[in-house]
Amino acid sequence: MIFKLQTSNLILQTSSADSLFHIPDNSVDTIVTDPPYYSTIQYAELSDFFYVWMKRTLGDIFPDLFWSELTDKDREAVANPSRFRNMGASPEELAKQDYEAKMQLVFSEYYRVLRDDGVMTVQFNHKESGAWDVLTKSLIDAGFEITASWSVSTENPQNLHQAKKNSVSSTVLLVCRKRDPLAEQAWWDDLRPEVANLVEQRAPEFEENEITGIDLYLSAFGPALNVFSRAYPILDSSGEPVRPEVAFAEARKAIANYRFRKLVQTDTAGFDPLTQWYLLAWDAFKAREFPFDEARQLALAIGGFNVNDLAKEYKLLDSASGTCKLLTPKQRHKKRAFNTCADNFSNLYLVDALHAIIAIYQEEQNPQLVRNFLQKTGLNNNDMLMKTLEIAFKVIPKSAEEHKTLTSLWLSMDEIKAKVVYEQMRFEV
Repeated sequence: MIFKLQTSNLILQTSSADSLFHIPDNSVDTIVTDPPYYSTIQYAELSDFFYVWMKRTLGDIFPDLFWSELTDKDREAVANPSRFRNMGASPEELAKQDYEAKMQLVFSEYYRVLRDDGVMTVQFNHKESGAWDVLTKSLIDAGFEITASWSVSTENPQNLHQAKKNSVSSTVLLVCRKRDPLAEQAWWDDLRPEVANLVEQRAPEFEENEITGIDLYLSAFGPALNVFSRAYPILDSSGEPVRPEVAFAEARKAIANYRFRKLVQTDTAGFDPLTQWYLLAWDAFKAREFPFDEARQLALAIGGFNVNDLAKEYKLLDSASGTCKLLTPKQRHKKRAFNTCADNFSNLYLVDALHAIIAIYQEEQNPQLVRNFLQKTGLNNNDMLMKTLEIAFKVIPKSAEEHKTLTSLWLSMDEIKAKVVYEQMRFEV
């Protein structure tokens, strides 16, 4: 819907956003838009149920609105792979290209009608960086620059869907203006450190506004775009154009480094990448289940291992149909990811040591067995393991079995209590 203000009269018009022929060039002061969320909601398919009943009751009164049998899905600006089956290419890739092309038509029309000194605000909420890449690429290609961004909490965190599926609970508002038509191209290698510095600078501000978890990573996309969209195009070292997704990867890396430093509170040296990933996954997603692509992106941000090995070699998670699930210590032990026999234990990854003591205690509920294991392996003098326990208390939800077991160990073992600060301890009367 397009709102047009004339003197003191408000005129409400309905038209397709990719064809605003009734609005003159450079005539609009402000545009506020909430684009379709990529592949999240198939609006037209959902509307068919209501459309057929409205057509029966209102078709004679408004024939122009109900001329088709069902809703028009060909012009719908969503990424819908089902429309591109059996076309000789990946349906997902074709759906992505279709969405990007349609959104660029929309933003090009917005660019045409917006005054040169006008402002456009784009609201977007999606936890997949691929959706952000496609939307912002069309936005930048249309001639816009993202000059500011804010993250606003818009969803109820107590909602069961939010709590159990680690859904995004905040919306990012992008403030856009027409980019300087004389803006020159830039090199990504020159912009990369500026993106990282700006993201880390803004991270505490987001946290002060209660933007945490996966929302914190997504909120970093705004500052990354502030830098990325100023010049056009952005080229890599070989002279090839760079998409916004590279800026998002750098932003995610900056947030991962920022969060891990904050969790450790001392030097982060000595933590293996696998353990960093495990702790940051709990910290970011706050749930056992999350999209596999997010696991992949977090692994890329940390580096040091192949994300596919998380399931195959390290057995840290199960993955299927685009989602993944963190395995419990008991499940990992059953899959022989680590050994609870002190003589055969491989102290290569701190997360394996963490899970080993949890699995041992859960088996017999006997802290002495854990004590024996720590002494025989020398882990009782491993300060890095004690720091890992301390971080685990911070990031693993209290409802998780891992947290409950660690609490029992902390209460029953003085050698752990003496070295591990459990700041979240709360006793209810």
